Amino acid sequence: MIVVLVLGALVPAAAGCGGDDAGDPVVFGEGEIPASVPDDLPVPPGAVVGSTMVDRVNHRTEFALTLAQEADAVVQYYTVNLVSSGFVVDSSAGDPLGTWRIEFSRGEVRGDIVIQPGGSGLAAVVVSLNVS
Repeated sequence: MIVVLVLGALVPAAAGCGGDDAGDPVVFGEGEIPASVPDDLPVPPGAVVGSTMVDRVNHRTEFALTLAQEADAVVQYYTVNLVSSGFVVDSSAGDPLGTWRIEFSRGEVRGDIVIQPGGSGLAAVVVSLNVS
């Protein structure tokens, strides 16, 4: 019985029921690139930021982008601009369905970018970062 009461008290705190998300372990957002993303991480011009997630416990940040570009052009953009920004492209490969994955790193930052064709000249991108 005591365990149930203690867990019941912890769940609302972990869920971030308050209005201030500064102390929340995981924060979801939309429309803006999270502050935890390095300022010089390339983002294609005209990209629309969708959902975002910052996991402070696991030091992981993710955000989704939609672009009015073909997926091949987005792959080329990231391949060139990651290197130009000082990141190392550790791997870059596509699959038969058109999904492309780029893994990159620089110092303590490790990340991957998944690019998928969205049809009608659109591309969907998910960027994931871990900072050690």
